[in-house]
Amino acid sequence: MNLREVFEYYSREDVQNIILEVGKNREVVGVFRNGSYSTRPNVIIYPNDITAMVREGVIEFHCSLERWSQPMSLKTDNYEQLRTGWDLVLDLDCEVFEHGKIAAEVFCNALKKHGIKNFSLKFTGGTGFHIAVPWECFPKTVDYKPVVKMFPELPRTIGLYLKQFVREELESRLLKAYTIEDLSSRTGKPLEEITANDSAHIINPFKIVDVDPVLISPRHLFRMPYSLNKNTGFVSLPIKQSQLKEFKREDADHRIVKVDTGYLKPGEENEAGLLVSEAVDWWSRRKTKETKKQQTIVKTGRKFSEDAFPPCAKNILKGLSDGRKRAVFILITLLRSLGWNWKETEQMVYEWNAKNKPPLRENYIRSQLRWHQQQKRNLLPPRCEKEGWYESFGVCEPDSLCGPDKSVKNPVNYPFRKTRKKKSF
Repeated sequence: MNLREVFEYYSREDVQNIILEVGKNREVVGVFRNGSYSTRPNVIIYPNDITAMVREGVIEFHCSLERWSQPMSLKTDNYEQLRTGWDLVLDLDCEVFEHGKIAAEVFCNALKKHGIKNFSLKFTGGTGFHIAVPWECFPKTVDYKPVVKMFPELPRTIGLYLKQFVREELESRLLKAYTIEDLSSRTGKPLEEITANDSAHIINPFKIVDVDPVLISPRHLFRMPYSLNKNTGFVSLPIKQSQLKEFKREDADHRIVKVDTGYLKPGEENEAGLLVSEAVDWWSRRKTKETKKQQTIVKTGRKFSEDAFPPCAKNILKGLSDGRKRAVFILITLLRSLGWNWKETEQMVYEWNAKNKPPLRENYIRSQLRWHQQQKRNLLPPRCEKEGWYESFGVCEPDSLCGPDKSVKNPVNYPFRKTRKKKSF
């Protein structure tokens, strides 16, 4: 697709109108052919705003999951004050288009089983799909808490709940359409990677179609409806679930698409109430179960230095731009488990936070330290393989001591293993 075709497409009045409609009260950012983003924050108000960005080289338009009262005033310390709502957007990411179609069907049916009819389904323009539930469908409070302030925790919880809700159905549908060998060949992943590591399942369907709700974060963006996909030239096209079975990527050719203005139209008030309550209850049960499993650490009276820390902790201590809040929990629990007193722990956490881009607010750090001090026992850091933690924000880089099979199951075990290894020489 050449730049002239891009400009002609975005000059269509119907395309401009739908992009402006969806972009209202949102941050809207352009993406250039090389994958870089235009300046943030940014909004579009007039049709000329769109064509002006295209003239500068923009190919794609992305917008925020969140809705804002003043998008251009966004700063790291005022999200809570400016956020007026958020949409739930599930990103079904896959290597193979047909796998994405199967997953989209399964997730759409799951929403229907929870009483949601007014969801939006959209082809990404690549191989995957986006499924969105508009803000208007959600209850405004949960357990007396304003739902608008429960971002990103609540949509993440809903996403994780839906993953476990559809797992068996998605696995069944994939295995009905393909053999395990076919799935391995088509995705380019070895059999051992896609095979489930528990006796209750044959494959892990989320190795075929990835859905990672942990990626939902403040100011997270997604490709707008009717935006072009810079890699394929196809349109990110909204479709109806009834069209999914016969839908082909070629149907999203920019020369033939017709605009439907029904994307993310407000649904019925509290339409997502059942989904929210089921997700919150499931999460509460899960936390209770994990708390019972959580082990306490017997204090050895020995303090391990930074030199003995596992690679993930050393990477965290370099400073982060993503995963900072999760890293706070990891650092505090690891330091306390390795013999650091509270004064040393606090100093280390504050010094680490200064390296973050941007640093977390000091009152957040203070509240986390206070919470841990109030616990009657030392908590372990999350297990190495726990979903949504080390690997998800790029700090898991196993060394020879961790082993290729990640035989160190928890970061706190690493220093003990390192010490034993030294003694053996």
